[in-house]
Amino acid sequence: MDDGTGTERIIQSGLRPYLTEEELLGQHLIIAANLAPRKMKGVESRGMLLACDYTEDGKEKVELLTAPWAAPGTIIQIEGAEYTGEKPAKIDIDHFCKIEYRVSGKTFTIAGKKAMAAGKPVTTNKADNCEVC
Repeated sequence: MDDGTGTERIIQSGLRPYLTEEELLGQHLIIAANLAPRKMKGVESRGMLLACDYTEDGKEKVELLTAPWAAPGTIIQIEGAEYTGEKPAKIDIDHFCKIEYRVSGKTFTIAGKKAMAAGKPVTTNKADNCEVC
Protein backbone atom coordinates (compact mmCIF):
# COMPACT_ATOMS: atom_id res chain seq x y z
CA MET A 1 0.00 0.00 0.00
CA ASP A 2 1.32 3.45 -0.90
CA ASP A 3 0.71 5.66 2.12
CA GLY A 4 2.87 8.51 0.84
CA THR A 5 5.87 7.68 3.06
CA GLY A 6 7.81 5.55 0.58
CA THR A 7 7.81 2.67 3.09
CA GLU A 8 5.79 -0.49 2.48
CA ARG A 9 2.70 -0.75 4.66
CA ILE A 10 0.73 -3.94 5.19
CA ILE A 11 -2.77 -3.69 6.63
CA GLN A 12 -4.76 -6.79 7.42
CA SER A 13 -8.53 -6.52 7.51
CA GLY A 14 -11.64 -8.66 7.65
CA LEU A 15 -12.98 -7.37 4.34
CA ARG A 16 -12.33 -10.45 2.18
CA PRO A 17 -15.97 -11.65 2.42
CA TYR A 18 -17.17 -8.26 1.15
CA LEU A 19 -14.63 -6.94 -1.36
CA THR A 20 -12.40 -8.42 -4.02
CA GLU A 21 -8.74 -7.54 -4.56
CA GLU A 22 -9.77 -5.75 -7.77
CA GLU A 23 -12.19 -3.54 -5.82
CA LEU A 24 -9.34 -2.46 -3.54
CA LEU A 25 -6.57 -1.90 -6.08
CA GLY A 26 -6.05 1.71 -7.13
CA GLN A 27 -8.35 3.14 -4.45
CA HIS A 28 -7.39 6.20 -2.41
CA LEU A 29 -8.41 4.66 0.89
CA ILE A 30 -8.72 6.38 4.24
CA ILE A 31 -6.62 4.54 6.81
CA ALA A 32 -5.84 4.89 10.49
CA ALA A 33 -2.08 5.05 10.00
CA ASN A 34 -1.11 5.94 13.56
CA LEU A 35 -2.30 2.73 15.19
CA ALA A 36 0.41 0.81 16.98
CA PRO A 37 1.45 -2.19 14.81
CA ARG A 38 0.16 -5.60 15.85
CA LYS A 39 0.68 -9.14 14.65
CA MET A 40 -2.29 -10.84 13.06
CA LYS A 41 -1.90 -14.41 11.83
CA GLY A 42 1.87 -14.00 12.05
CA VAL A 43 2.00 -10.83 9.91
CA GLU A 44 2.49 -7.33 11.29
CA SER A 45 -0.49 -5.13 10.41
CA ARG A 46 0.34 -1.41 10.42
CA GLY A 47 -2.98 0.40 10.40
CA MET A 48 -6.65 -0.06 9.66
CA LEU A 49 -8.75 0.56 6.55
CA LEU A 50 -11.79 2.65 7.45
CA ALA A 51 -15.10 1.34 6.19
CA CYS A 52 -18.80 1.27 6.99
CA ASP A 53 -21.53 -1.21 6.27
CA TYR A 54 -24.94 -0.92 4.69
CA THR A 55 -27.64 -3.21 3.36
CA GLU A 56 -28.55 -3.45 -0.32
CA ASP A 57 -31.09 -5.88 -1.75
CA GLY A 58 -31.15 -7.64 1.63
CA LYS A 59 -27.39 -8.25 1.61
CA GLU A 60 -24.84 -6.76 4.01
CA LYS A 61 -22.26 -4.74 2.07
CA VAL A 62 -19.18 -2.71 2.97
CA GLU A 63 -18.13 0.65 1.59
CA LEU A 64 -14.57 1.80 2.07
CA LEU A 65 -13.97 5.44 2.89
CA THR A 66 -12.04 6.97 0.02
CA ALA A 67 -10.69 10.34 -1.10
CA PRO A 68 -9.92 9.92 -4.82
CA TRP A 69 -8.86 13.59 -5.15
CA ALA A 70 -6.22 13.35 -2.40
CA ALA A 71 -2.58 12.30 -2.79
CA PRO A 72 -1.32 9.27 -0.83
CA GLY A 73 -0.38 10.36 2.67
CA THR A 74 -2.87 13.24 2.85
CA ILE A 75 -3.73 13.86 6.50
CA ILE A 76 -7.42 13.70 7.39
CA GLN A 77 -8.40 16.79 9.34
CA ILE A 78 -11.50 17.76 11.26
CA GLU A 79 -13.33 20.66 9.64
CA GLY A 80 -12.26 23.92 11.24
CA ALA A 81 -9.21 22.46 13.01
CA GLU A 82 -5.78 23.77 12.16
CA TYR A 83 -3.20 21.14 11.17
CA THR A 84 0.10 21.71 12.98
CA GLY A 85 2.22 19.61 10.63
CA GLU A 86 3.09 17.14 13.37
CA LYS A 87 2.45 13.46 12.85
CA PRO A 88 0.08 11.99 15.42
CA ALA A 89 1.64 9.67 17.99
CA LYS A 90 1.06 5.92 17.75
CA ILE A 91 -2.06 4.92 19.66
CA ASP A 92 -3.55 1.57 20.58
CA ILE A 93 -6.84 0.36 19.16
CA ASP A 94 -8.67 0.91 22.49
CA HIS A 95 -7.72 4.60 22.48
CA PHE A 96 -8.69 4.91 18.80
CA CYS A 97 -12.13 3.36 19.41
CA LYS A 98 -13.00 5.83 22.19
CA ILE A 99 -13.64 8.46 19.50
CA GLU A 100 -16.91 8.35 17.55
CA TYR A 101 -16.43 7.75 13.80
CA ARG A 102 -19.69 7.86 11.82
CA VAL A 103 -21.25 8.53 8.46
CA SER A 104 -24.17 10.95 8.74
CA GLY A 105 -25.83 12.47 5.70
CA LYS A 106 -23.29 10.45 3.66
CA THR A 107 -20.47 12.50 5.23
CA PHE A 108 -17.72 10.94 7.35
CA THR A 109 -17.54 12.56 10.77
CA ILE A 110 -15.06 12.30 13.62
CA ALA A 111 -16.48 13.19 17.03
CA GLY A 112 -19.43 14.84 15.23
CA LYS A 113 -17.34 17.07 12.94
CA LYS A 114 -16.75 16.64 9.19
CA ALA A 115 -13.60 14.76 8.21
CA MET A 116 -11.74 16.60 5.45
CA ALA A 117 -9.12 15.38 2.96
CA ALA A 118 -7.24 18.03 0.98
CA GLY A 119 -9.93 20.59 1.81
CA LYS A 120 -12.94 18.47 0.77
CA PRO A 121 -15.30 16.48 2.99
CA VAL A 122 -14.97 12.69 2.84
CA THR A 123 -18.31 11.29 1.68
CA THR A 124 -19.84 7.93 0.87
CA ASN A 125 -21.80 6.80 -2.16
CA LYS A 126 -24.16 4.33 -0.50
CA ALA A 127 -23.56 3.96 3.24
CA ASP A 128 -25.34 6.41 5.52
CA ASN A 129 -26.24 6.80 9.18
CA CYS A 130 -23.76 4.17 10.33
CA GLU A 131 -20.62 3.68 12.38
CA VAL A 132 -17.20 3.62 10.76
CA CYS A 133 -14.80 0.91 11.78
